[in-house]
Amino acid sequence: MGSQQQSLLLHELVRRLLQRGTPAQMALFFHKYHEADIADALEVLTPEERVSFFRKLDSELAADVLEEMSPQYRLQLITTLKSSRIAGYVEEMHPDDAADLLDELFAADGEKAKEVFDALSKSGAKEMRELLSYNPDSAGALMTKEFISIPQNLTISQARELVISLNPPDSEVSFYVYVVDDASRLVGFTSLRNLLVIDGDQMVKDVRRDNPISVHMDDDQEDVALVIQKYNLITVPVIDDENRLIGIVSFDDVVDVVVEEATEDLYKLSGTGEIDESRLLFGRPFQAIQSRLPWLFMTMGGGIVASLVMRLFSTHYPGGVIPLALALSFIPLLMGLGGNIGNQSATIIVRGIATGMLKDRSILHFIGREVFIGLSLGGVISLVIWLTLVILGYSSQFALIVSASVSINAAIAAFIGSALPFLFRMLKIDPAVASAPFISTALDIIGQLVYFAMTLLFILVILPWLF
Repeated sequence: MGSQQQSLLLHELVRRLLQRGTPAQMALFFHKYHEADIADALEVLTPEERVSFFRKLDSELAADVLEEMSPQYRLQLITTLKSSRIAGYVEEMHPDDAADLLDELFAADGEKAKEVFDALSKSGAKEMRELLSYNPDSAGALMTKEFISIPQNLTISQARELVISLNPPDSEVSFYVYVVDDASRLVGFTSLRNLLVIDGDQMVKDVRRDNPISVHMDDDQEDVALVIQKYNLITVPVIDDENRLIGIVSFDDVVDVVVEEATEDLYKLSGTGEIDESRLLFGRPFQAIQSRLPWLFMTMGGGIVASLVMRLFSTHYPGGVIPLALALSFIPLLMGLGGNIGNQSATIIVRGIATGMLKDRSILHFIGREVFIGLSLGGVISLVIWLTLVILGYSSQFALIVSASVSINAAIAAFIGSALPFLFRMLKIDPAVASAPFISTALDIIGQLVYFAMTLLFILVILPWLF
């Protein structure tokens, strides 16, 4: 069955269950179909129908679907349901997902979020309070406290019995078994497989793997994703300042981080500011306007400065050699090429920084490399421009001015596009804010200055010297 056919079938089944579904039919439906597909099917319903559907579910099934729903539909739903019912869902969700849901609710309706918080059990409220206390972009906010840890001074047989008694969750978090000392400090790890196949009389401390890869609770979530990618981990332990094991981050959460960070960088590079994707697409128009307007003001300011430069050039331009209209007609070509080359360099460098492939010790090397590439690109394009203009009947001298300006401008554009992200990083600013509007605005002004300087140099200095 194709994905479109299955989607249509799920939509029909959801509507039937909504009208006359029994608890047994609901359970069978969830046994047969994945929660992510069910969440997609619910999005075609009206808000009232979604509320009615959730009222037919027990807390565990509802929690599974909530974790898979798109943020805008999830928020719309939880602001409608009773606080006590939402608290029941929160208790059943994975802790990190539950914390995200409460964080969304606090931002949308603080009073409702407080009611939900008050309806949680003492242990649930304590866990949520701790997770929400971390920086939203840190490993602490991303982690779950559902993990298996065992003391190092047990035998393998004792460790097996302990793991069974802990009733590990049916997920990837149960693959690794982390080994701790008497102070809960992380000292090693093993796997469920090893606990099953290794002789029961051996000690855990003798068979554990030492020096486990871990991340600190305050580490940025992007760094956590890089660690999991580098070491091909399913989960990575999170430690505090005393090296105590306090949680784990699983690879499925990291996938979300990678998508989120890539999306965030893409939006920043397009000049849409610090706002999440759901608000850009589904939030109030004012939020999108507020996010995009500052960069447009920067572009507007740069345009005004560029127009003043053009006016100054026009005022002092010596006519007779090259018509002013002809000289000004090639400005769009210079600005377009410079902006594109600069943004290409910026995108490559920003992405390299984000993935950890570019190291600080190689800054000058990568800037120099981009400048060389920009100069080479400018040289090729300049030659094509010179030949094209000569073929079209322009004077070879004017064609030389335009082509030389393009070549110089390309090198400058590559320098600015590659150097700015490193500079922003040194200033503790997200490199992605070296975005397209910023670079384009700067290069529009610089490109004109280079072109006008080359033109005046040719007319006022070179021509009189030659003739």
